[in-house]
Formats: sequence, C-alpha cells, structure tokens
Amino acid sequence: MRSIGAALLALSLAAPTGGVPVRADADDGASPSPSLQDVARRIQIVCFESYPERLVRRMSGRPGPVPEDVRADPHLQVKYLKSEWVVRKGLFYPTWLDELLPALQAAVRPRARFLDLGSGDGRVVFMAAAMGARATGIEFDRKLHRLALDARGRLGDVVDLDRAVLKRGDFFKEDLSGYDVLFYFGSGSSAESTLLAKLRREMRPDAVLVLAHLEGQVPGFSRLARYGVAATYRPSP
Repeated sequence: MRSIGAALLALSLAAPTGGVPVRADADDGASPSPSLQDVARRIQIVCFESYPERLVRRMSGRPGPVPEDVRADPHLQVKYLKSEWVVRKGLFYPTWLDELLPALQAAVRPRARFLDLGSGDGRVVFMAAAMGARATGIEFDRKLHRLALDARGRLGDVVDLDRAVLKRGDFFKEDLSGYDVLFYFGSGSSAESTLLAKLRREMRPDAVLVLAHLEGQVPGFSRLARYGVAATYRPSP
C-alpha cells in the first residue's frame, strides 16, 4: 500500500513551481491525499506518545496521567509541557510544527538536503522528509535520540523512512557545506554563538537557514523573510 508520505512526495514532484501542494485532485475517484497539516498532526501525536511518563511529569509539573484531549491535540501538548528539559549541551522543548510550516514550505524543496541541528524527538526531520527532502537530524542526547528512533519506527505510514535519517552525535563535528536547508530552534545549544559562527563559515551562499524562536539580528546573515516565530536567512555576502 502506498504510504501518505510517498503520495505527498509524488505530488510535490509534479508541482510546476517546486512547492508542495496542500491536497491532491480527487476527480479520478481516489481518496484525496492528506494536507501537510494532517501529516504534521500525525507526526506530533506519535512523537508525544514516545515520551515516557516520567519525562512528561518533569516537563509538565503535573502528576499525570495525561488527559486524552491533550494526547490527541499537538497544540494542547505544547501548552501542557510548561518547562524545557535540560539536556547535555542545550535545552529541549517540542516544536509545534503548525507554526513552522510556512517557513518550511518556503525553504524545503523535493530532494533538498535538509539538516536539523539538535533534532530532539525528530519531528522537524520527519516533517521535512514528508515534504520530499532528504532530511537528517543530529542529536547529542542519547535519551532524546532513542525517543526519536521510537517515533520514526511508527511513522512509516506518513514518512518515507529512507528520507528521514537520525544521527546520534555532535553537530559541531558535522560538515555543514553539503546541505541546502538547515534548521535550528533557539536555545537548543548552550554554545549558540559558536554554532552561528560555524554556520557562517560553512554554509554555501545559496543555502537557506531556518531559525525558530530566535529574536534580534543574526550577525553574518541576511534575512529573507519572516513567518511568525520562524525566519529564513542566507549568509551575507
């Protein structure tokens, strides 16, 4: 059976502008493909389900169990978790994909080489892969990496798993010059200024950097556009 992710990829490859259409034409009698919002919802629910109870208790400050309406609604999940998880080399807090979709749609194209710097539970990697990118995530924390692998194993119905690669390691040791789109969530690294300097040195001039929840000017980069909590950048000439 054809996966949802494969259907989205086929549609994106057929789009004349290179963008990802929202829904397929159902005139041929086939069921319409899900919207990107539908795919994002599925990814977020599965990622949240991978969190052990002790982690949810720690981040929410609540004894549990998690209410069913929270389990079924990514927006409520983000509100339910009130604090970040302090991990080695940074902080973790789940991304609400719905507010990132405009920036990702502007930056990600089919077959683009995508890198998430500090990929956490993997949701941004999975979303980029569902949009047709060859997506890679690098996460240093072993526990977070295991959560992401668990979620990945249950998302084969919406993501081409060959396009979603999860690495456990230090992104400071990664050569960033081979990627078309790079993503970073503010405060994800305890050495943020060092990371931005590495990005300035290694990114190709035509590559795009998507920054979420990072306010103010970004030295060495020119902003292309802002999409709510996220913005796209290129290295300054």
